[in-house]
Amino acid sequence: MNRLRKMPMKNFWTYFILVLLGSTMIVPFIAMVSQSLKPGSQVLEYPFRWIPENPSMENYRMLFKQNPIMRWTLNSFIVAGGSTILQLITCSLAAYAFSRTSFPGKDILFWMMMSMLIIPSQTTLVPLFLLFSKLNLTNTYTALLLPTASSAFGIFLLKQFMEPIPKDYDEAASLDGCTRFQFYSKILLPMCKPALAVLATFNFVTQWNDFLYPLIMTQTRDMFTLQIGLSALQASGSRGEMGGMGVVMAGAVWGFIPTFILFLLLQKYLVEGVSSAGIKG
Repeated sequence: MNRLRKMPMKNFWTYFILVLLGSTMIVPFIAMVSQSLKPGSQVLEYPFRWIPENPSMENYRMLFKQNPIMRWTLNSFIVAGGSTILQLITCSLAAYAFSRTSFPGKDILFWMMMSMLIIPSQTTLVPLFLLFSKLNLTNTYTALLLPTASSAFGIFLLKQFMEPIPKDYDEAASLDGCTRFQFYSKILLPMCKPALAVLATFNFVTQWNDFLYPLIMTQTRDMFTLQIGLSALQASGSRGEMGGMGVVMAGAVWGFIPTFILFLLLQKYLVEGVSSAGIKG
């Protein structure tokens, strides 16, 4: 209580607004968990009950019993995880070339690459589908992974983080007999952990939650990603089939857990990366 009295009014309103904004983000999640623990007859009851009268894991049991949820989750991990690993490799190599080396046409090539950021991803869906159809690669992991193996945003992010690092490190490593690749892999990348964590988190969450592209590229149920499977589950749940909306809420909670765990694991590097980017900007 004494601390509240000593707190400047400006800080009080800052914390109040932050708590208010945080509440608006966490309340929907609490409601989702609450709905997933209610029996089917109580899911759509009014007025809304935050604490279930008889909490039960039945919705989760039905979710896993009636749907290939583990297969969908595995597909999402392969797509999101594979895409993230590929982007960390390709984007860091390209960023190293743009930030630490000189070659003819570097600036022109960089700005040509940056111009890709203004192209909506939706405009590439039809060309990609036609291309992979011709190659007989639709409904495969290759079709889901290749278009996301690199990104202009990732290259730009890492380039901006690498450029302020003094060139003295390059010269010292060269004098010690390091090759360019050894300097890149053993010296430069460890310095870029915060930026790599930011890119990994952004890309993993984006690919994990992506709906439109996997919807177009997958045709069979066993190749569905988790988001596509949950969408089919939602359609059946809205019709009262396969356990109803309680099972849909259980699926939504299940789909949220991996991204939440990733954020907890990389939180330290995320904060450091965003702070460093702000200082360098």
